[in-house]
Amino acid sequence: MTRSLSLLLLIAGFVIWSSAFVALYAGLSVGCAFGWDAVRLGPVSGLRALLVVLWLAHLLALGGLFVLCRKRAQAAGGAEPDGFLAFGALHAGIAAVVVTLINYAPILGLTLCL
Repeated sequence: MTRSLSLLLLIAGFVIWSSAFVALYAGLSVGCAFGWDAVRLGPVSGLRALLVVLWLAHLLALGGLFVLCRKRAQAAGGAEPDGFLAFGALHAGIAAVVVTLINYAPILGLTLCL
């Protein structure tokens, strides 16, 4: 049972990353189609606020995954193969956080709708 969970955790970070891709792309497409970039919410447009909220929600999910993977890696210690899978899941989660930060950071400053 723990190996199955470790295998799921191994891919979970990039599943969340791909969910962010789909959600942000869909939000951008719908927002541009309905003119949400013209709606102002304080200093930002409604569309940019939506995209930032979606991005932060996915980063929060990745943060929760990181905490879970770190606890499992510490608990597994060096036990084979669960320790190896937990260690791999932790580092795959870290990679997913880095990629999510780098890939989607342009929503903070680039033009949203052309």
